[in-house]
Amino acid sequence: MNRKRALILIAAGLPTACGAPADGPPSDAPGPSVTLAVVGQALIEHDPRQYLEAPLATVAPILASADAVFTNLEVAVAGPGCDCRPTRDDVFFHGAGPEVLDYLAELGVTLLSLANNHSWDYGDAGIVSTIEETAARGFTHAGTGRTLADAIAPAFRDVAGLRVGVVALATVNSPPDAAATETTPGVNMLPPGDEAAWDRNLDRVREAAANADFVIAYQHYQVDAEPGWQEDWARATVEAGADLHVSHGEPRLSGMEEYRGGLILYGLGNFIFHSRTEIGNYPPETWQSVVATFTIGRDGVREAVFTPVVLDEGEPGGLFFETRGYPEVAPGQLGASILRRLAELSAGYGTLLDIGEGRARWTASGEGRLSAP
Repeated sequence: MNRKRALILIAAGLPTACGAPADGPPSDAPGPSVTLAVVGQALIEHDPRQYLEAPLATVAPILASADAVFTNLEVAVAGPGCDCRPTRDDVFFHGAGPEVLDYLAELGVTLLSLANNHSWDYGDAGIVSTIEETAARGFTHAGTGRTLADAIAPAFRDVAGLRVGVVALATVNSPPDAAATETTPGVNMLPPGDEAAWDRNLDRVREAAANADFVIAYQHYQVDAEPGWQEDWARATVEAGADLHVSHGEPRLSGMEEYRGGLILYGLGNFIFHSRTEIGNYPPETWQSVVATFTIGRDGVREAVFTPVVLDEGEPGGLFFETRGYPEVAPGQLGASILRRLAELSAGYGTLLDIGEGRARWTASGEGRLSAP
C-alpha cells in the first residue's frame, strides 16, 4: 500500500488495503495515467467567441489534449431569474452570465473552485446561482455552498479511470457576510489564526484522500498574513493527503515546491483576466503565466510540463474590455523569460526545473526527489 495513503487511512480510522471495503477508495496499484491541466484564475465576464474570430488559438489545443482541466472561477454567475444584486460598485466588481461557463466547458474545463474574493459579488443569491449554473453544466465544483457543510465538502469526479477529489477554500479580505455559515450560503473561508477553520478543512482533505485516487487542495490566497503562513497551510494539506495544492489570488506567477511526495503551486496568476482597470495599472508580470500540464496517477504527480502564456492587455477602443485579457502561448524570448522566472521562483523552494524547447519540466524520481536541470 502507498505509505501516504496508509497513514491517511489509519488517521481516519479506516481499514487498510487488506481489509478495505468494496465501496472504499480504489486500489493503490499504479493504475491509469491521466493528464490534468491546471491554469491561472478565470476572471471571465464575456464569451470571447462573441467578439474574436479565433480566441485562445494556441492555448485551446493544450487544454483539449488533457483528460481534465482545473481552474478557479473568479466571477459570480447570474443565471436566469436570479435576483442577483451587486455587492460592490467599483471597477473590481466581477459578475457574468452563464455563457462564460459554456465557453469554459468548450475549452475542456471540468473542475472548478468557486472560492475567491469575487464569489460574493452578487451576494447570497449569486452564490446559489453560480452553484446551480455550474452544476447544470456538469462541472465538478467546490468551495461555496448553501451552508458551511456544503461549502467545505469535497467534490469528486471520475477522470479516465482515476477518481479525483477537490477541496477548495478562500483566504481573502471579504465582507463577513460572504462566509458560509451553518444556515446561510457563502464561501468556505480560512482566515489566518482561525484554528477551527484550519482543522475542519484538513479533515475534509483527509476525507477526500480516503475516497479518491488523487486529491487537489485549492486555496485562493489574498491577505496579509504572517510570513510563511501560506506555506504552512499548503504543506499541511499535503500532510493530510493532498497530491497537488493549487493557489491563485495575487495575480502573478509564483513558484512550485515538492513536499513529502506532493506538489505545491503557490500562485498561477491569471488565465483570463477581464479587468476594468486602465492599461498600465498592473505590471507586465500580471499578464504572464503558464499552463501547467500534469501526468498523474494513484501514486501522485508523475510529471509536470509548463507552457508559458501571455495575456493581451488590450488596446483602447470600443471593445477594449470585451477583447482584453485572453492568453496565447508566449513566443521566443518572452516565453523563455516567463519560464526562467518560474524556475527561479521554484528554486527558492528547492525545486529544480528543466527548460528546453519552449517548456519547463519536472519529473518525479524513484527516490521522490527532484530531477536536476
